[in-house]
Amino acid sequence: MKPEDAQAALDDVQFRTEQSRGEYLRYGYSSGQLLVSALVLFISFASFDLPNPWGGAVLFPAVALLVTQLVVYLRRAPVRMPLGSRAALLSAAAGAALVGLFTVLSDAAEAAGVPVPHTIAGAVLSAVGLLVAYRVREGKRRGGE
Repeated sequence: MKPEDAQAALDDVQFRTEQSRGEYLRYGYSSGQLLVSALVLFISFASFDLPNPWGGAVLFPAVALLVTQLVVYLRRAPVRMPLGSRAALLSAAAGAALVGLFTVLSDAAEAAGVPVPHTIAGAVLSAVGLLVAYRVREGKRRGGE
């Protein structure tokens, strides 16, 4: 094999990897995926305002939505990529930051006398999360063109 052939093969592998990553992100940032994720987040956070046993019972629809989202992903996603350690750490950090923000917002809403502080905090975080995700998606589209 000539060096030019080897370089061409490596370039092709890199092109296909970038193409796969683009499809993976395009599906992950699709409107349907983002809306279901925001709804699960809202339901989970809003459930804190309900008395027992209703607070826990409301989590069943959230779990059903997550399972449905997983099944749809496994059947329809054009590309499936394994979860790497970097992505896992970023996801864990984002989750911890989200819970921290939720705690701060719900405590502030409760101090302000809002009757359903967790629902308000969940709605704010879901809406802001959707806005950020849409902006990231648009930035990736512009950057990829």
